[in-house]
Amino acid sequence: MSLSPSLFSVGLTFQCPQCNFTVIKNGSWFQVVSHYKCEGCGREIRITYPDKIGIFQKHAHLAAPPPGAR
Repeated sequence: MSLSPSLFSVGLTFQCPQCNFTVIKNGSWFQVVSHYKCEGCGREIRITYPDKIGIFQKHAHLAAPPPGAR
């Protein structure tokens, strides 16, 4: 699975692996970010490409159907 453009404007969630604080950002943010500072614990959290694939897979049900799909 790739990072589906149909999720770029959708709010996706990710939990900090250190403190479980949940961040909600648009898919476009996850597409470009490689790390962020957790608002819960203040640690620098790295988001790898496999992490991103997992986030997008978890939210695949929110993707808009392709044009012309019924």
